[in-house]
Amino acid sequence: MLVVGLISGTSADGIEAAVVELGGAPPMLTWRLLKRQHASFAPALRDEILACFRPEHGTVDRLCALNFQIGEAFARAALDVIASAGLRADQVDLIGSHGQTLWHIPAGVDASTLQLGEAAVIAERTGVTTVSNFRTRDMAAGGQGAPLVPLLDVLLLSHATLTRAAQNIGGIGNVTYLPPTNVHHRDAEVAEKNQNNSPRSLRLRGETIPFAFDTGPGNMLMDYAASRATNGALSFDRDGVLAARGRVDDTILRELMQEPFLREKPPKTTGRELFGAQYGAPMWERAKTRGLRDEDIVATLTAFTAHSIAQAYRDFLPQIPDEVIVSGGGALNPVLMQMLRDLLAPARVTTSDELGLPSEAKEAIAFAVLAYETWFQRAGNVPAATGARHPVILGNITPGDIPISHLHDQTSNLTESHNPRSETIDTLDTLDIVRVMNYEEERVAHAVAAEMKSIAQAIDEIAERMKRAGRLIYIGAGTSGRLGVLDAAECPPTFSTSPDQIIALIAGGARAITQAVEGAEDDADAGARDIAALDVSERDSVVGIAASGRTPYVLGGMREAKRRGAFVASVACNRPAPIEEHANVSIAVLVGPEVIAGSTRLKAGSAQKMVLNMLSTGVMVQLGKTFGNLMVDVQATNAKLRERARRIVAQACNVSLEEADALLAQCDGQVKTAIVVALVHVSPGEARRRLQDAGGAVRGALTKT
Repeated sequence: MLVVGLISGTSADGIEAAVVELGGAPPMLTWRLLKRQHASFAPALRDEILACFRPEHGTVDRLCALNFQIGEAFARAALDVIASAGLRADQVDLIGSHGQTLWHIPAGVDASTLQLGEAAVIAERTGVTTVSNFRTRDMAAGGQGAPLVPLLDVLLLSHATLTRAAQNIGGIGNVTYLPPTNVHHRDAEVAEKNQNNSPRSLRLRGETIPFAFDTGPGNMLMDYAASRATNGALSFDRDGVLAARGRVDDTILRELMQEPFLREKPPKTTGRELFGAQYGAPMWERAKTRGLRDEDIVATLTAFTAHSIAQAYRDFLPQIPDEVIVSGGGALNPVLMQMLRDLLAPARVTTSDELGLPSEAKEAIAFAVLAYETWFQRAGNVPAATGARHPVILGNITPGDIPISHLHDQTSNLTESHNPRSETIDTLDTLDIVRVMNYEEERVAHAVAAEMKSIAQAIDEIAERMKRAGRLIYIGAGTSGRLGVLDAAECPPTFSTSPDQIIALIAGGARAITQAVEGAEDDADAGARDIAALDVSERDSVVGIAASGRTPYVLGGMREAKRRGAFVASVACNRPAPIEEHANVSIAVLVGPEVIAGSTRLKAGSAQKMVLNMLSTGVMVQLGKTFGNLMVDVQATNAKLRERARRIVAQACNVSLEEADALLAQCDGQVKTAIVVALVHVSPGEARRRLQDAGGAVRGALTKT
């Protein structure tokens, strides 16, 4: 999906715009930045924005006009970045626009927020459906409406073993604390935290979870000082040149560090309402009365930003991180970066650019991601960052030229859509064809990972029913049906299941396994009849497999299975899709458009095979069909499997192959019985009794008496 992200930060110096290709779903979101650029506001527009930041100037009539003027500027920025990416507007699926924050009251009885940049103007000028007004829903849920970028930090900047802090330095500074991923959860359970707890106790099942807050001033006060120092010639301290010439005044720095906001406990957010010109002007005058040069004031305010960040880390983070990853305009200021390195040592202070995430594009990418999440009806806030009571879907959707229903059809039928990466595949040499296909297949595992919870839930439901003599029944058509047949056929030799325990139904019957049967997949009644013929009941589990999520044969079978009380799961590669309406658990592996449009034997087939592997293997493990990772229920029906059986016994019992042969001979070739005989030192008859009492599980039989 192609999404444009737009934002103007608290510095109000212009619009950051990014075109991003997005796929999959958290926690395994896939992304690729196609283009990023900055669009400066026209001087008159910026002057009006800065004027309206002052409550005495921001009258209703001026704000009304400014809302549309900013909307026009955002629309132009979107069209420009789309064209720079070599695209047309009608190729873009969605725009996510944060707009320009004019006023923000984060807490209290008057908690509210105002972002300007009319979404209707953006949608009308570009023709692209636009998601906007992201902050308000979080605030309605008890949050402070910011920071919202932590979702991106968690998804893209977390590390398996390192503790990281993602420090954004825009007009305001904000940090996301990122514990190692191998010791925290990234899901919506963070909302269950008691928001009155301090960040030091933000724990989930004993594990630290990500959280975020505003650290204090970022570039805003430095920009103010740079402008005054140069009589408006500079809007910011480019490359930290002014700060490098100045000297930090320790007395004024100590005064600044007494700012009450710095002592407030997170979650907390701030903005121009506190650290705007009304803060900088009196500080400038105090500094001048002390005889400071202009460059000294810039240097002192640069130090204020650095020290406020370091103080926030010491006061509110569970520990000083291993790495600090800086993004935003502050990452381009070498003086500020060196101050951070000195104050945060031994932490490694670097920029997000070094990790492949352009520092100046990060927030625009974030709002592209948030719009994408909103479109797919997934929560976009991180309650541990904003203080919201629970995760919420953010933003308002304003339709573009393409009706929303059509866009839903387009985004919910990904398997049939156009893949820009392979549009010239017929002109590529053989190696490049392979490269393109391999690149696309790499997305499959990530897309499957995003559905792991649903897959695990389905495994538990199926296993529980199979323990009560229930059956697992796959139903599909075409490639999807053949994959079901393949998985069902492999279970008897692998796990010693009977052929009627795991069954596969395919539209068109057995003939459809090797050749296409025209029209078979369109017969919903045939699907229902095939389920009825198996006398499906509440003990059974039916898994509908359809890449498109809309195959009539599969839908008919699932509908009948659900009517009969069976557990029903769906496996598709589109969402939303009709198949989900008939499923107790839906698994949607969003692998994106195929290399050959509509050829779902490719990525969709790979994804479905992975899911079926997980379903059948997970169920068989729960049914005791393995001992460790050994295939102890193997049926030794040929020479290869007989050799495998003797190796399994030898490995499980730590005996030689010759001893394994003797054990198998003693136990009539039964691998499980041979293992129990060897490890518990009982007779084959006693081993069989133990296995029966343990439900066939070797590990249970070893402890039975």
